[in-house]
Amino acid sequence: MENYHLEEALDNHGGLWEEGKTRGYGVVVIDFEDLTFAIPLRSNIRHKAAYLTAKENRKNSSNKGLDFTKALLISDERYVTDEIFNIPSEEHDKLRTKSEYIMRKFEAYVSSYRKAIAKNDLNILRSHEYRFTTLINYHSELLLDS
Repeated sequence: MENYHLEEALDNHGGLWEEGKTRGYGVVVIDFEDLTFAIPLRSNIRHKAAYLTAKENRKNSSNKGLDFTKALLISDERYVTDEIFNIPSEEHDKLRTKSEYIMRKFEAYVSSYRKAIAKNDLNILRSHEYRFTTLINYHSELLLDS
């Protein structure tokens, strides 16, 4: 089993780790360039690096959907189960019918990250979409190591 030193993860908020957090997340699994990523379903999404399944029209709303910024590389399939994760049927239908679109949107997210790293573009890397991205943990797998 591979062990990663994670600089950014789901349970890391503002550089502080939440001790004892062990709950599971509903995810959508995406195969991308011979890598398998789990994209978590989250709420309170306030950035564009996501596919929203439920959107509130109010300011500071509770948007729900897939959060690309917290994508996890799956190196061992044992970490992903077929256990049912209940979400509203409207959200499930959106995920099922838009799978190709979601895949393309995630690929574009990773591609933009790769370009920003290659150019050391701090404007992009410090943006809300990439400031806390988990992709920082997977530079070697994404062929970003120098």
